[in-house]
Amino acid sequence: MAGNKQEVANRLLDGLVDYLLARLSPEQLDSLMVEELDYVLERAAGYSLNQWVQAEQVFATAQKYAVQMDISGAIPELVGDMVERFYDHAIQGERTVEDVVDEAVVMALLDKALEIPLSRQGMAWLGRNPVLLALLAGGAQLGLKTLLHQGLPGPLRSQLSKRLPERWLASLEARLQEWLLRRTEQLLSDPYLYRDDNLDELRELVKVGWQDFSQRPVADLKELVSSEDIQELFVIVFEYWRDLRHTDYFNAMLEAGVQAFFDKYGDTSLTGLLDELGVTRELMLDDARRFLPPVMAKLQSEGLLEAWLRRHLEGYFQAEQTLKLLEADSE
Repeated sequence: MAGNKQEVANRLLDGLVDYLLARLSPEQLDSLMVEELDYVLERAAGYSLNQWVQAEQVFATAQKYAVQMDISGAIPELVGDMVERFYDHAIQGERTVEDVVDEAVVMALLDKALEIPLSRQGMAWLGRNPVLLALLAGGAQLGLKTLLHQGLPGPLRSQLSKRLPERWLASLEARLQEWLLRRTEQLLSDPYLYRDDNLDELRELVKVGWQDFSQRPVADLKELVSSEDIQELFVIVFEYWRDLRHTDYFNAMLEAGVQAFFDKYGDTSLTGLLDELGVTRELMLDDARRFLPPVMAKLQSEGLLEAWLRRHLEGYFQAEQTLKLLEADSE
């Protein structure tokens, strides 16, 4: 009798597996995806984000991947391979800089940079910072010395270095540096420099320069920066990120960002949140149709889907409670 009940249970298991495999077959899968997605979206409209997940959970997950996870050294290698592919792509010679970065974007960024207090106050701060003043003056001094070196004939330079005592040259250099420091400080602290008229002139200069530069092919930028330079810059930023993510500053900013998100969207419905993020039903259905059918077809052709279904269902059809139900039905 028990054997008969188990045989019936096995046939029921086979029938259920066949039914589910048919529902997940290419012929029925599309309608199933539409039905299930519409059902999920309909139910999701009745729940808020806070009802399903808390800010503390998201922060813990973000912290795990951003802070605790050991970042593989394969990442810089992968980025290097991608940079090489980008760098040598044929499209770099087919597009101009203007095709990639529009003039309106550049001018909007410049206008904003000139508008914010940081720009003007930053320039004024330069005029009061002795270290930066020394750097600027030193750069100007080096430029003057290079100009004189290139402009004076070699024999004349040789005669001057022989006839002028070294202490005179040292004194002259020191006086020149002092003068450049004073002039740089006066220039940067002069309110005239920050008048709107002067900033408008600066804007026009940048605009003219950009209009000329933007007509060049993107490939011409290879003259300015090599693929190795880009990779090395990434490595520098990558190493900085690896250190920054372990600081209390980064953790505080991460927590504040997660909390700000939940303060704004915590009471929003799940479908409302998707709408806010621009994730529409059409986008989700399009992705499901792109990825799910080939995955399900592969799972079925390899027998993995049937094996998975049987592994999860056969326990129920072998359970004593199920066999008792079959026995009760047969009476």
